[in-house]
Amino acid sequence: MQTVLTCLCVEESMQQRQQLSQEAGPSGTLAFQLGADDDVIDEDEEPPFPEAPERAMYLSDLLGLAAEVEAAKLIEENYEDVFITGISEDCSATLPGDLYCCIERVRAFDITDGHDVEHVQAAIDAGAAAILAQEGNELAVQVPDHIPVIYADDTDELSARLAAVFYDSPGPPMNTVAVAGTSGKTTVSWLVRGVLEQAGQLTGMIGSIEHALAEHLLTPEGDFWKAAEADPAAERECASPFALVPYRGRYLVEETTPYSLQMQKLLASMRDHGATAAVVECTADGIAAGGTRFLQPDIAVFTNLTEHPQEQELLGCREEYVSNTLHLFQNLQDPDKQRAVLNLDDPNYRLVAEACSVVPQLTYAIANTSADVHVDAVEFQLWQTTMIVATPVGRLEIVTDMVGRHNVYNILAAIAVGVLLNIPLADIGAGIESVQIVPGRCEVVNNILNLENATEAEELQNKLPRDYPVVVDAADTPERLATVLESLREAGASRVFTVFGCDGMSTSGEVRARMGEVAHQRSEVVIVTNSSPRLEDPGDIIQDIIAGWPNEIFEPYAAYVYNVFQDQTRAPLWFEPFLHSAQRRWKRHIMEDRFQAIRAAIGTAAPGDVVLLAGRGHLDYIEHWDGEDGVVRGWFDDRVEARNALSKLQYLYALVDLDRSALPWGPPPDDAKSVVLEIE
Repeated sequence: MQTVLTCLCVEESMQQRQQLSQEAGPSGTLAFQLGADDDVIDEDEEPPFPEAPERAMYLSDLLGLAAEVEAAKLIEENYEDVFITGISEDCSATLPGDLYCCIERVRAFDITDGHDVEHVQAAIDAGAAAILAQEGNELAVQVPDHIPVIYADDTDELSARLAAVFYDSPGPPMNTVAVAGTSGKTTVSWLVRGVLEQAGQLTGMIGSIEHALAEHLLTPEGDFWKAAEADPAAERECASPFALVPYRGRYLVEETTPYSLQMQKLLASMRDHGATAAVVECTADGIAAGGTRFLQPDIAVFTNLTEHPQEQELLGCREEYVSNTLHLFQNLQDPDKQRAVLNLDDPNYRLVAEACSVVPQLTYAIANTSADVHVDAVEFQLWQTTMIVATPVGRLEIVTDMVGRHNVYNILAAIAVGVLLNIPLADIGAGIESVQIVPGRCEVVNNILNLENATEAEELQNKLPRDYPVVVDAADTPERLATVLESLREAGASRVFTVFGCDGMSTSGEVRARMGEVAHQRSEVVIVTNSSPRLEDPGDIIQDIIAGWPNEIFEPYAAYVYNVFQDQTRAPLWFEPFLHSAQRRWKRHIMEDRFQAIRAAIGTAAPGDVVLLAGRGHLDYIEHWDGEDGVVRGWFDDRVEARNALSKLQYLYALVDLDRSALPWGPPPDDAKSVVLEIE
């Protein structure tokens, strides 16, 4: 490690940080927006938590406590008054007195290198007190003599180690619960938070939907979030067909499992503001990137291990995917403090159990009644689920708005966590039932919540008819889609309308075809639409999807001039009757515009049916090609669109002579004759 150092006065640094904080305005928050009518928190309201302490350390002490003894000794001998008052890797979030860490990150489809000239210069201009850079990566910036530069073999690992020291290992003082597995992580995390909050614990959340302390959202740096600009969609009831609403001023989580430095800062923010518990979603790629370094959870929950093509591709192969998931459990080494909650029904149970054999384990299951927490009885319905659960400390009845067998597993996992934390069964049950929805996770958007205000509940009921459930789910892999569809069928759906697409640039042709196959096999009506095509042609993605349909669907139209299974805007006007006839016959429809696809499904469904909007979940944006060489993001939320469509059903119902039993609406088209291209 090479070190170049001078000094910065801690008092001056603290004053500069405070001034910048005051100039930025009070720390505001905004509740996660589920629709235009949802309550939001006043952005100018100060969060009701204790003020976080100010921190400052000599750089020599910081390095010494992080086991960089040689560097610490050199610094102490030559520069005793170099103070660090924060650590950052985002130049835009760097404050005076920070140790700025140059780290290369891959976010979405962009690679950001903290060594780049503009990033380093921005950190210097912001008042960074020191810079940590990768060995062999000489900075192309003329760093002022008064700013120390430290070169390390692995800046990512060292930054996490330094953060754990600087922020006093924030995880262990709280009841920290880590949740890992292929699916169910988000729902289990929300349920566990519900149980912890019911038990009176101020709980932080780090996950795919939000990083938050109670209902107050957090930035990746651990600050309370406030919109930096106005939201153009704030006053809109819905998006627009064939158009994008600008996406600005909205809360968004880029990384489900933050990188290691940000993880420490988030946990520190929660603990400093009074949190007694934290729940952390741990993805396989997040674990591989070092996000769980120094996490030290009290309880690690294993949900399941199935195929996840996107993450497996990121990590290289399935073996790496499994290995990284197991890594979280292998790090459970303190039998006096740490515990594991494991799904006994999962085929990979023994593999995970062996990985964490050092610590006590509590199992849960539906099929295997030898599990510590298991179902004695369960009733599946389209609007709610009722179950009797046996635990080591007694039996518990749960009535929940969550739908499907997969959610029973999620509930059992949360109950097991509550049992391990010695929370009374009554509080565990109340905490589970208090979580009426998990945004975009098998969320029934027209299920009226248990509102205390009867008038408000009646108004919502009138706006959102309950003739049939409309479900929004994040299922974006073949396995997840199959699980949700099977759960809806088991809950009593007579017909299932599945509306879905596949993202561009992140899903392979093989995965798309398997998604098409799953939807075809398990749905009466399928509408293939856009998800986020990004730089790919939406039509090409759709053709990849329908490649999973059986040949018998395509054979009758093999001699047609144009493909009948494409969006009608891609075919000549004269060909539309043939296209509609084929799609109507097979109940397999192509509508590239998601706005129209959602309304077509909701307008066609009848009592006893279920409409599933799959793939987007809680995401409130869609990404398209910007016409040049990039991607533009527009506001689009399946839940908002579904509620808007439901609220307009009254107008369709008034058209008593309109036949909406099949698409396209109206009388069936005349029998279309084949249009054959004759080749002489």
